[in-house]
Parts: sequence; C-alpha cells; structure tokens
Amino acid sequence: MENKRREFLKNVCPSVALAFFGVTMLEACSSGGEDSETPGNGGGGSNNDKGYTVSGNTVVITLSNSNFSSLNSNGWINFGAEAMLILKIDASTYRTFTNVCPHQGNTSQWSYNTSQDRFVCGAHNNTYPTDCSTSGTAGGPLKCFTTSLKDGKLTVIKS
Repeated sequence: MENKRREFLKNVCPSVALAFFGVTMLEACSSGGEDSETPGNGGGGSNNDKGYTVSGNTVVITLSNSNFSSLNSNGWINFGAEAMLILKIDASTYRTFTNVCPHQGNTSQWSYNTSQDRFVCGAHNNTYPTDCSTSGTAGGPLKCFTTSLKDGKLTVIKS
C-alpha cells in the first residue's frame, strides 16, 4: 500500500503543482539564466555577442547591436541583465535608472508613459519621473546612473 501511495504522489503532485502555480513556477525554477524580454544574460565580464561589456560598475553598450534596437523604436528598454531602465531622450542623449522599484523592489514589470514622461511599475502602478531628482508616487525617486555617449557606445556608471 505504501508503494502505491508513493507512486501516486510522485505522478500526481507535479501536475497538481503546475495547475496551481502555473507557468510562472517553471520560469522561476528554470535552470537557464536568460531572460528573453531583455538583452544580455546577466553576469559580469565580456558579453560582446550580446552588445555590451561590464567592467566593475561600468557597463558599455553598443547601441547598433540588435539586442538594443528597441531603444530606437520604443525609446526605452528594461535592461534586466544589468538592472537598468534606459531611456532615449534624443539622438545623442540617454538617461539610465535602476530598474528596482523604490516602493517594493520589483524589477520586471516596467512600462513607460510617454505623455507623462514617467516610468510605471506594473506591480502597483506607481509612477516615477525621468528627471533624476523628483520622487515618484511611492518610495522616492528612481536612482539615476551617470550616462555618456561616444562613437555609438553608451557608457553607464552604476554607482
């Protein structure tokens, strides 16, 4: 009887767990380190094929790399691999911010409201202006990083 119960639990429990927790459980438990919604795959060191390199707290992004093409079409990206929101102001000006929400630390559910010039955290719909000093609707301002552009490369100093 004990073996039948164990076999039943072994076969049924994974199905029940998937039904209860859904696909997000699979994503959270996956062994892969890649996030398909953001460029790069995390970690430090050289990621030339990904279009960026990391050295200490400095990230250098090659803007012509296809992983960063949505900066031209959308005007912003959530660069999850390096925990940054990147906003294109004009052809030669970019601003970068932490993608960690000051309210409760969420990182993946950002959108950008162009009419209000604010990032919106999808977890609780708190909004954060892009002027690097004004507080958002909860938890203070988004932390700004020093950003410069030269020869098609965006350099971000995360400090």
